Amino acid sequence: MPITQYYPVGAITVPSSWIAFSAGFVMTYLFIRIYFGKTAGDRIGNIFFNTVIIWKFSVILTDFSTVRHYPLSILYFHGGKIGWILALIVVGLLTIRQGMKEKWKYEDHWSLLLALISWQTVYQVVMTFLNDGSLLVKGGTIAFFVLLWALTFWSYRKKANSVSELSIIWIAVHFMVSASQPGAFWTMPLITTIGSGLLMWILQRQATHSVSRKEEAK
Repeated sequence: MPITQYYPVGAITVPSSWIAFSAGFVMTYLFIRIYFGKTAGDRIGNIFFNTVIIWKFSVILTDFSTVRHYPLSILYFHGGKIGWILALIVVGLLTIRQGMKEKWKYEDHWSLLLALISWQTVYQVVMTFLNDGSLLVKGGTIAFFVLLWALTFWSYRKKANSVSELSIIWIAVHFMVSASQPGAFWTMPLITTIGSGLLMWILQRQATHSVSRKEEAK
């Protein structure tokens, strides 16, 4: 959903997307921590934290002249869409490295996929409530993402689909939702879904390749 509303939070006024982002993080962290345990909760917490920190400080690269003349501006600005893409790439590479080093298995991949889809689902649902827009578009957005989350959770419990298959479905669903929403198509949430989906696909492929090599070595 496009941002149409801003809300006062203490002494500052923030866009609705910040509230939705924060709600998505808190609810996702609690869900993963309670359902999958402390290790999975800490892992997704670190991923979210690192992404935000890199995005925040990427303003040094995207707007160096402003930071050079006004150093304190780093506290108020961020790297924008370019900085967000940079954060996704860096954190994605770190996550792939961590997955290879720790040799993640079935539970690890699914907990991460569910965390990423949960965050995106909460974000999208909260945005529909905080911003103006067509009831049809809002209803479609909620329905698509809630059904996507339900399908992912069901697939995890029943072992009905692979992580890579759900990642492709996730990207396809978000493309359809973005096409129905007004405003810019290439939004940061869509870019996040594409990056996250590719990350999960790579992690799944890497794990499958590792299993294949072990079987060939026997």
